Amino acid sequence: MNLTLQHKKEDKYPFPRMDSTYLVEIRLSRTKWRIRKLTSEIAREFGIGNFLEEHPHVTLFGPMTLNEGVSGRQVLDAIGRAAARYDPVPFLIDGWEKRDGLHGSVIAFPVRASEPLRQLTCDIAGILSPLATSQNAWDGDPDQKWFHVTIANRLGADQASAVYARLNGRADEARNPEKLPAKKPGLLQRFLAGTVREKPVCPVPPLLLDETGIRITVMRGMSILAEYDLIEKRWVFGDHRHSTARWQNTLAQFRHHAGLEERDPERPLEDDIFLIADLHLGHANIIRYCSRPFLFADSGEMDHVLIKNWNYTISPATRVYCLGDLSYGRDAAPAAQYRRRLRGDIVFIRGNHDEPGPGMVPSLTIGYENLQFLLIHDPADAPPGYDGWIIHGHHHNNDLRNYPFINMTARRINVSAEVIGYQPVSLREIVQWIRTRELSGDPAPVLLRSAR
Repeated sequence: MNLTLQHKKEDKYPFPRMDSTYLVEIRLSRTKWRIRKLTSEIAREFGIGNFLEEHPHVTLFGPMTLNEGVSGRQVLDAIGRAAARYDPVPFLIDGWEKRDGLHGSVIAFPVRASEPLRQLTCDIAGILSPLATSQNAWDGDPDQKWFHVTIANRLGADQASAVYARLNGRADEARNPEKLPAKKPGLLQRFLAGTVREKPVCPVPPLLLDETGIRITVMRGMSILAEYDLIEKRWVFGDHRHSTARWQNTLAQFRHHAGLEERDPERPLEDDIFLIADLHLGHANIIRYCSRPFLFADSGEMDHVLIKNWNYTISPATRVYCLGDLSYGRDAAPAAQYRRRLRGDIVFIRGNHDEPGPGMVPSLTIGYENLQFLLIHDPADAPPGYDGWIIHGHHHNNDLRNYPFINMTARRINVSAEVIGYQPVSLREIVQWIRTRELSGDPAPVLLRSAR
């Protein structure tokens, strides 16, 4: 992309000097609030605030300095040429990790990179290596790159070992544990429980979150120089905050691109049965708690999209089971108002945030293609020894390790809105997943419906 025609006033968009330090990264988008909250809790819990990473990100290339005669404009042009071939790149934030480096130890969230993210990283390394000198050893061999989101770096080895051991519930293995505050587990564990439970969890369960790189951020020193939007295929200069109308528009485009917002009504088969849980209409905080792709300040947009997705999927005669928590929060409208806006022959199963109402049931059992399904909000409330499949909500996407979309071993299906793509899922599709996995003998969980 030629930037000359777009931005001629270099005093407004200054490009770096040759001796400036650059970094090419993907900053977290949907999960940013959750990761920042969690890292802040870790910093307070373990007294490592001075070592905390301020802006959680995945490094693609650098830090680097430009070779003689190379300008910032050339760097952006090169990155733009490589990135133009890519759509937003998915990845998983998965667990805890500690590594030791030349500048101290690092505690991080390891990233399970998708193939598009790996290939994008390799392409950027290939196009920037002739233009810049990287200080990152992995840039010389990007196939071996450690993908991660840093929690804290430049820690002493003993301090990092103690923090890592505590995170994994092995405080007795920590060296020099007296360096850590003698606090009882509480804040951190309660946050990790999210909106699901208030009880502390020990050891701290390793995080498992799905994320998508929507923009490539180029840093000059401590400031953002520009961001390349992988949906719009253009550079974004100026305001890069995630609280503006510009970012709201980016999220809307992402939802359309990822199939999370329906554009046209579908026509379900006459015998389709659909399920969904945890819409949390009217609940602005759920956007942050569960990393929903909406602007936090606008729960009305979220409500509009969720209701539209429902009505574009469901016909007036379609049977739909809503497995609890239709709405929540002091700013939510009465549940009856939301119900009147939803199409279908709906059965409401009561969730922990629902008020009792006519026709609402605590659970029910249905049969479908020789399989038995218990429909219930919280799977913990299922009868002991139930040997059919449990379809539930309640856990949202807060514990994908134990409550993924389909847990073949535990015979559970999580139909929380975040897990199934913010639109009702048909029982026919669920059974197809089960039959396919049973036929192949593959017991691996299906984390998200989007994996189909």
